[in-house]
Amino acid sequence: MHNIQLIIFLFVLIHHSLASIHLENITVTRGENIKFHCHLPENISLKENIIQWKKVRFNDDNLIISINGKIPKIFEKFYQTFLINQSSSLEIFHVDKEDSTTYICQTFETQTILCQYNLVVLIKPEAPLLTINKENIEEYQAVTLTCSSLKGNPPPQYIWYRDSVLLTSLNEQVIMTENCSIYTLNVTRFDNNIKYECQIWNQALTIPLRIEQYLHVKYRPYVNILEETPMFSSEQNHIRKIIGIEYEQQNLTCHYDANPSPTSIYWLTNGTTIVSREKILYIPRLKSEQSGTYTCIVENSIGKVNKSIYLDVEYSPRIRSIESHILVNHSDSVILRCLVDSKPLPYKIIWLKNNSEIFRDNQLADLHINHVERNNSGLYTCVVYNRFYNNQTRNSSNTIELIVQSRPIIETTYSKIAAEIGQSVTLTCRVIGQPKPSIIWKHNQQIISCDEIINDICYLYFPKITMQDFGTYQCIAENLLGKEEWTYTIVVRGKPETPKNIIISEVTSSSFKVEFSPSFDGGSGSQQFIIQVTDSWNSSVITQQLPFNTYEYSIKVPKAKRSDVIGILIHEASNEHIACADISTLPLSKYSKELSFSTSLLDIVSKSTHILGTAFSIINNDAPVC
Repeated sequence: MHNIQLIIFLFVLIHHSLASIHLENITVTRGENIKFHCHLPENISLKENIIQWKKVRFNDDNLIISINGKIPKIFEKFYQTFLINQSSSLEIFHVDKEDSTTYICQTFETQTILCQYNLVVLIKPEAPLLTINKENIEEYQAVTLTCSSLKGNPPPQYIWYRDSVLLTSLNEQVIMTENCSIYTLNVTRFDNNIKYECQIWNQALTIPLRIEQYLHVKYRPYVNILEETPMFSSEQNHIRKIIGIEYEQQNLTCHYDANPSPTSIYWLTNGTTIVSREKILYIPRLKSEQSGTYTCIVENSIGKVNKSIYLDVEYSPRIRSIESHILVNHSDSVILRCLVDSKPLPYKIIWLKNNSEIFRDNQLADLHINHVERNNSGLYTCVVYNRFYNNQTRNSSNTIELIVQSRPIIETTYSKIAAEIGQSVTLTCRVIGQPKPSIIWKHNQQIISCDEIINDICYLYFPKITMQDFGTYQCIAENLLGKEEWTYTIVVRGKPETPKNIIISEVTSSSFKVEFSPSFDGGSGSQQFIIQVTDSWNSSVITQQLPFNTYEYSIKVPKAKRSDVIGILIHEASNEHIACADISTLPLSKYSKELSFSTSLLDIVSKSTHILGTAFSIINNDAPVC
């Protein structure tokens, strides 16, 4: 090592009191030479005073190095001193750690301090050593980390890091000595495989020295249950509840953290049955009866831990009816029940009859029908809706057939059939009733069976009409509740009959509407009608031919007649007459009876109820066009 001589000059002004002297701190690297200079005050005479250099030692056994520039022989290889012309110097060779102290230049007799220096010899500390007081560390135990280093001067500072993050506020956890730092902590599972680092530094170092250790902490299993697609989660009695949907897949994962690794993993349902010994409980298709508490148990050498979750399986509505067919007598009352099992509860219940909605309710599942009629028979469907927590809507339905028992009813729209010799004719007799009626035909007191029955319609076929086939035929339907008859007449094709059920409506001073029903067409098929309107003087107002098969017509009164009527409106009523006839290819039918009515607003107000009643009773609807 090259010897470096450091010369320090200190100029001190000493007052008469010599009360205090400045202490100067000097740092130097180990192995270097250091030289202190003390300039003596002018009032200090070298002839009258003895000047000495003293080394302060901590045991109060201070060392006198030189007196008036002279050094004992045993110290000559360590020190050198000079006293020349009001100046004294002390040089120390190859400084080492033990040279770190305070050096004082003073008078011998009065012990007056003339100069003083605090020397610090900088020495690099040795590489630190980090030790752990335990080999088998378990969670929640106290662990001591000791970081030590020797020979450093000044003693190094110690800094602790956890996973490269500086630890602060460790006053209560760290004990410092001259050569080490002792860090005590209570470990948890989060300290497992964590790097703890000790860093030391003093002025002799250009960069800090570091050392690290990894903690290996053993701990019991920590368990949590994860579901793949959580729909809804809540907690009840410290057990988390989740929702599953019937027929869908449900996976529960037993997530654990343990050191050492688990020796066993298994699943229990409702605390009893082992359903799996795997980490993942796989349920490919949920069933409603699989609702319950699922517990995952994990065990290692430190301990055994369990975690539970409640799986609540939601399912679509299930409907159970008491009967699929219900018989009820006409005029009785009946209750159609829809027994529902649903999770969650239904939010909407709809009743359909023959696929058309008839009733809707949020909770009521029973349909009450009082005084049932024949038309109450049909297929009644109960449709129940519920909604899962993921907003999926499901529904289920069940159908009940309601059969209303009643006497037979023959449904027909005609009673006469026109035919010619050799023509084919079919008589149809549609019968409804429960129980199913028996159907026969009678002709001239002779019983005739149906040629064919399809969908409650009895067919009687005449391939070629003969003279003997003309006449009346009775369709007779009978069941346990009664009997019904309808008479059909096969006649020779001829004149159509007069229209019927004539109705006058929407009467104003300038217009009115005519409606009617056709009568027997005489066998012509299509019908066309003529409407003839006259006034009270038998003058023709309108003669109108209607399109085929048209049974209503709106009539506007001509303007000339309208002004007459308007005059009459004010004073007295003016009557008009209406008649209608069928003009098909056969001879004309007779005109209907004339119907008188008033176009006066005054008369309409006073007599409209009477006149319209007359119209309903007189006018026909089936007359051919006139």
